Amino acid sequence: MKSRFKYSLQITLTACLLLLGSCGKKNTVNSNPTGASGTSPFYVGNPALSSNPNIVNQVQAIRAGIACLNGPRLANDVSFFINGGSISGTTIGGNWQPGFMNSGTISNLYVGVSLYRDIMFLTKVTNGSQVIGYNVTLSFCGVPNAYVNYPALVSNDRALINFQAPNGITINTATSCGYGLIAAAMNTIIVSQRSTTNPYTSDFPVYTSFSKPNCQ
Repeated sequence: MKSRFKYSLQITLTACLLLLGSCGKKNTVNSNPTGASGTSPFYVGNPALSSNPNIVNQVQAIRAGIACLNGPRLANDVSFFINGGSISGTTIGGNWQPGFMNSGTISNLYVGVSLYRDIMFLTKVTNGSQVIGYNVTLSFCGVPNAYVNYPALVSNDRALINFQAPNGITINTATSCGYGLIAAAMNTIIVSQRSTTNPYTSDFPVYTSFSKPNCQ
């Protein structure tokens, strides 16, 4: 489950910064251009999906059919990729970079959902029989500030950057849902970057755990 309210100390510290009108140190890594522009990589015409166009319909239906619990779904999904990526067996991990790898063919889709209905789309990228990497595309829900009248902690005007999955992403190749499943992606981290239009914000770490969705 998402640790939004579990790490209350972090929220308190962030609120204190807001009250003081100070901002945290800005992360130097650029935000994902795909997510920042609001363009989903899952669109008809993406050459990486030409051999498996059904994935586009699946992603769009899943995203539209899962409602957030505590805030609106963000307009922008954000994507990261990894070269290679296999840790052991069915666990994927490594150094995720901003962007969406479309130089190969997307052959498989895996889906995970958090307690608060954030969605993780993991796609395998292949070149023939060789796995060349993975993409992870995240559809997050907004996170309101615990302090009324203060800026939301996750919102459309704050880029999501620096995705990490320190425990890896474990997949299940069962296709009972019509796609593969993310069995576990525990305690992933992404940074909700300070707003470029609101000086009363600071970078905020978002901890999220994903597991397989209920597709029944």
